[in-house]
Amino acid sequence: MSNRRIVSYEKLDQSIRSMIKSRYPDGFEGQTFNLRLPTSREVYKMIRVEMEGIQYMVKVGPAIEGVDYTVD
Repeated sequence: MSNRRIVSYEKLDQSIRSMIKSRYPDGFEGQTFNLRLPTSREVYKMIRVEMEGIQYMVKVGPAIEGVDYTVD
């Protein structure tokens, strides 16, 4: 069974961020899902990525209508 982690995009290692940018060169539109974290009432836009046996659910922003979730 792989490890699972929930993490903000900004807190990821540079190597994982580079992998995400190469996997999603045009941004995350259409690849996100909403998740309400158990410790919070906020809902986040998330993407899933797996690297080195770890499954990451990456917070890419708050779930707000009309927000463009592209890679900077």
